[in-house]
Amino acid sequence: MRQKKTKYCIVDAGNTRVKVVDFECDEIVAVDTFSMDEKEKINSKLFLKKDTNSILSSVLSPENQKWIEKTLQPNIVLSNVTPLPISLLDYSTPDTLGADRIANAVAANHFSKTENSLVIDIGTCLKFDFIQNGAFKGGSISPGYNMRLKAMHEFTGALPLLELEEKTSLVGDSTRNAMMSGVLNGIQKEIEGFISHYSQQYQPLTIFLTGGDSKRFDKELKNSIFADVNLTVKGLHLILKHNV
Repeated sequence: MRQKKTKYCIVDAGNTRVKVVDFECDEIVAVDTFSMDEKEKINSKLFLKKDTNSILSSVLSPENQKWIEKTLQPNIVLSNVTPLPISLLDYSTPDTLGADRIANAVAANHFSKTENSLVIDIGTCLKFDFIQNGAFKGGSISPGYNMRLKAMHEFTGALPLLELEEKTSLVGDSTRNAMMSGVLNGIQKEIEGFISHYSQQYQPLTIFLTGGDSKRFDKELKNSIFADVNLTVKGLHLILKHNV
C-alpha cells in the first residue's frame, strides 16, 4: 500500500486532450495539457508520477485508457462505483453519469456554504447539476456553443459553419450575425433562466460556474456566482483524498 503523501496527481483524459494537474498541500502547483497525438510526452510526464498518489478520470477508448493506466498506475480510476464524499443514490442512472459531473458535484458540495448548490459547466455541452445536503440530485444537459453552430450547419442546406466570435448584438443584421446572436445570447439567457428558476425553488443557493467556455459568460451574468475553471480537477483531487 502506498504511503500517504501531500502531493497528488490528477489526470483528466478527454477525447482530444489529456490534462495533468499537480497538487501540493491542497494547492495547484502545475498544470500541463497535451493533445492525444503527443503520446510520448504524455508517457514521459505520467512516468514521473507513478509513485505519486493519483486519480484518472477518462472518457478514452479502452485501448487508450489502458496505456495511460499502465504508465501512471493510478490509485483510483474514477467510475460510478468509486467511493465518494457525496451520495448518488437519488440519480436513477449512476452508471451513465459523467466523471466531470461527479467531480464538479463533489467540489461544489465541499466548497459551498449552503445546503443547496448549482454547478454550471460550459463546455462541449452546457450542464447544470444540483446538489442538496451532500446528495447529487441531477440536472440538465444541452448543446454548448460550438455544438449549436455545427448543428445549424450540418442540419441545414445553406447555413455556414462559423467560428465563435467574442461579442454579438441582439439583432443580427446578416445571416452570420443572426446565427451568432442566437448562440451567444441564447446560451446566456438559458443560463440566466435556469439560475432564476433554481433560485426561486431552492434557497439559500450557492452557484458555481466552470468549464472551458465559462470565462465568456462570468462577467455577463448579473447573479453572484463563484467562477472557477479548475472546479473539476479540484473535485477529482477531493475524490482522490477521500480514497487514499
